[in-house]
Amino acid sequence: MAVIAGLAFLLLGSVGARLGGPVAQAATLSTSTPGYRVHMWMQTTSSALDAPVTATGSGVVDLRDHAISMSLAIDLGDDAQVIQQLGSSTMHLDMVLRGATAYVKLPSSLTSALGASRPWVELDLAKLSGIPGLSSLTDGPGTSDPSEALQMLRSASGSVANLGQQRVDGVETTHYRLNMSLARFADDVPASERGAVKQVLSQLSQSLPTGGFPVDVWVDGDHLIRRVVMSIDLSLPTGANMQETVISDYSDYGPQSPPATPPANAVVDLSDLAGSTGSQPGPTS
Repeated sequence: MAVIAGLAFLLLGSVGARLGGPVAQAATLSTSTPGYRVHMWMQTTSSALDAPVTATGSGVVDLRDHAISMSLAIDLGDDAQVIQQLGSSTMHLDMVLRGATAYVKLPSSLTSALGASRPWVELDLAKLSGIPGLSSLTDGPGTSDPSEALQMLRSASGSVANLGQQRVDGVETTHYRLNMSLARFADDVPASERGAVKQVLSQLSQSLPTGGFPVDVWVDGDHLIRRVVMSIDLSLPTGANMQETVISDYSDYGPQSPPATPPANAVVDLSDLAGSTGSQPGPTS
């Protein structure tokens, strides 16, 4: 279920820019800055889960160097097996993204289970280019990072409701609400991928009762986005349902120091781990 929700945000984060209305204009301006800081809160609930899964995170986005650092704390509830495996009900993750290379620091119990002797796992996101429908996800700085919400909102169009003035972290903003529809997003990806993306979006739309989801956006007087709230309600093929809410607060727009990548002697390549466990690469076209 987490994969389905994650795929939704990845696809939405990969669409192109289309100016139309105050939200799209603010998103375009925000993603044109040198960078910013972000704080996120996420919650996933489902009839298939014993308890909600919540996560908080904070990070720095350096758009000039296509670099991001992010720290997450994920509360997995009081499941005894989880606590035994992790030693805690909270899983801490650190991520550094430089261009198309992601570094993820997992809990030591998970790296041991993967057969890794080093704390950081490296993933080459460019390898996704060999998967139909996913190559556009690696073409820009909004790939697999906390800036995806702003990238997505550059395509916002249609009816946008102005809900008036509100303060966010002490900043005066205008609150807007819109409904993001999935149906048109396939037109924004390369023609070579459009068929595969349409198929994925069609399947995803069937899981959304309204074919889309509501988004609330707060824009300050400088036309920069300060807060985004997304809520997705999915009806899964298994009969279960899932609700996911993501709140992202943006601040400190301007130049950011690029995050340092972990030293080479602390990193293991994910493909090396796959090979050591006997996994075989899939067929190539």
